[in-house]
Amino acid sequence: MPLEDQVGRWIERAEHIKIMLDQMAATWPSNQRLLPSSLANLQEMLTHSYLEPALADAPEGAVAGIVEPLLTALTEFREITSMSGGSREFVEAITKIRDIAQTTALSLRSDDSLRVQTVDEVISDFAEEYRTSLILALTANYALSQTVTRWRDEKFKGRGVGNHLDLSTMQFVGDPSDRTIPMANLTSASTGEPLVVTPSNFGAAMKEMMSGGTPPPIYRMAYTQWFTTIHAAWEDTYRPRLAAAHGVGPDRKSWEKNDIRSEFFHEVKLIRHDISHKRGICVGSAHNKIINWVVPGEEIAPTPRQMLDLLDVFPDAELRCPPTKTESTTDPLPYQFEREWVARVRAHVERLAPAKKKRAAVVQQVLDDWMGAEH
Repeated sequence: MPLEDQVGRWIERAEHIKIMLDQMAATWPSNQRLLPSSLANLQEMLTHSYLEPALADAPEGAVAGIVEPLLTALTEFREITSMSGGSREFVEAITKIRDIAQTTALSLRSDDSLRVQTVDEVISDFAEEYRTSLILALTANYALSQTVTRWRDEKFKGRGVGNHLDLSTMQFVGDPSDRTIPMANLTSASTGEPLVVTPSNFGAAMKEMMSGGTPPPIYRMAYTQWFTTIHAAWEDTYRPRLAAAHGVGPDRKSWEKNDIRSEFFHEVKLIRHDISHKRGICVGSAHNKIINWVVPGEEIAPTPRQMLDLLDVFPDAELRCPPTKTESTTDPLPYQFEREWVARVRAHVERLAPAKKKRAAVVQQVLDDWMGAEH
């Protein structure tokens, strides 16, 4: 989400209004009769697309003073019932709003002090993006699920629908193309494993039902992609912003991104790494304490219930903790080796220690044993 703070949202809002009304003002024929519907349509669009979201995103302090003229202009335009001056008055009105929107955007962009946020403000922005991205992941497959259900119903009723989904029209077609997906594949990816309850597995079956059950492949795809998305937001956006919000440390030096730590987002990182580099198998995340439903050696396949539970564990308190300076205590070995030999060593160490963070200790133990054997 690029607009991760309120100032960014207001800049985009003002610039969109400016661009749209600039085009209208430049092309609207001033000698043409103004239809009531033209005024009503623009009022409705500006109100629903910009004014109502703006009022719901009302800022405080210095930002409020900058955006107030734009809010006032939009509100006054919404209340207009007629224009006796016709198209000429209409163009004057939208030109006025356009100019105010342009001034608003320029003022917000040019005042660097508006970008300085408190720790609580950064955490609030992050929590909002965190929740939004989770809901998107949880609901991402709704439309496809409805499409699969519709295709199954059509087939059940004996109607001659095609066996391919045209992605450009979302209609069923008979012939495959570079814009279609076989419905057989989509149906298979949308179907979860069956759960059969018997007297011998009653307890385990009830436990799986309460957890949300094993999600279909297409759901797992959306859920696991969330870990990559939120990890990128943490690393690339919110760690640096939290460091800036904390200001300077006892040594009067600015805090750095790596001085901001979170055990929760470290566990997210471990899951993301397993998903991206371990074919989705729980390896590095095996010892997670917070996101603890991953099972060592098994596929990372969160259920809807487990994903929904992540809404309740956003680490507000942890992110408010003061930063601590990171002190590096490691150095690389100062030797050069042939690449082929290094590749063999790396592959051997990876077999001995699948978890990346344990590999250095494995190499160190071998070297310690070798050096100890000389004495």
